[in-house]
Amino acid sequence: MGLGITAGGYLLYCEGLPLPVLVPESHVDLGLTSAEPLQASIYPDRAAALADLSASAHEAERSRYAYYRGAGGALIVPTLFSPATTPRIARTMLEVRTLLAQARQDELKVLLLTLTGTKVLQGVFSRVLRVGSEPELHPLPQRGEGGFKAPASRPPAPGPAKPPSAPAPTPTASAPVALAPTPGIPEPSPSLVQALSGSPPAPKVVPGPRLPQDVAVKPTVPRELPPNRPIGSSPTQNSQLQTDIEYLQKLGAKNIRVNQQQVTMENVQRVGTNRPDLQFDYNGRRYHVEYDTPTSGRGVGHQVRISSNDPDAEIILLIVP
Repeated sequence: MGLGITAGGYLLYCEGLPLPVLVPESHVDLGLTSAEPLQASIYPDRAAALADLSASAHEAERSRYAYYRGAGGALIVPTLFSPATTPRIARTMLEVRTLLAQARQDELKVLLLTLTGTKVLQGVFSRVLRVGSEPELHPLPQRGEGGFKAPASRPPAPGPAKPPSAPAPTPTASAPVALAPTPGIPEPSPSLVQALSGSPPAPKVVPGPRLPQDVAVKPTVPRELPPNRPIGSSPTQNSQLQTDIEYLQKLGAKNIRVNQQQVTMENVQRVGTNRPDLQFDYNGRRYHVEYDTPTSGRGVGHQVRISSNDPDAEIILLIVP
């Protein structure tokens, strides 16, 4: 068996199958380490297995899973790929993600070194141009009787008379003065600003069936943790997150949560074990924000799961390297 990663999930390469099998991101939970099978029987398809899991969710103390025939009946797979259900496959998935992250870091390092080298060369060329354009040196004073004599100074060449400068206009109520932007101050994510200004957030998706661990989660809302928590290993995403939180706090957003399990508006109920990057209440709506890289493609899978747990939630997908 081989494993690859693509936009929206993983690819399973199995012997005897001419094409790889797509495992969507919503069918994977690499943080689930303890679960129990619903029963030993094998369901004909995923929908039937999920229906029985949902019907027995109130009886379960732990997360449950079931087996069904997938890939047109060629494979027997669990309803959820995780360390508790498919340990070898889950371990390989984690390795693939680690290798992909390392490859992206190496690419960014090469890009950074390339940009740094370009800046250094620009500095060298600008220095050469400045040296070539410097004025000639003045002659040293000559020694004569009684000491040094200063070189005779030449009167400056007459230039055109400068026109009298006009007085600076005084700001009035009818002509306000625009403030110049302050350089170096980070800006909030444009898509976040647009979504909160009335533009529609990410396009709506059709909610799918809820995952068993989300159905079985206790509705008790966990306590709110400090918002200065990281959401991943990307310094750029963590920095942008804190800038966006500062912007939301100025707007008056409430119930801000970072990298915590999904809850509904006004912290009424916990509805999933998934952890959106950012959650908050604003203007009578519950918003969930996911920070994604340009190549990972996992944002849509997160959006489907969030919408399945809370159809009224608004989702904003951001692309941050």
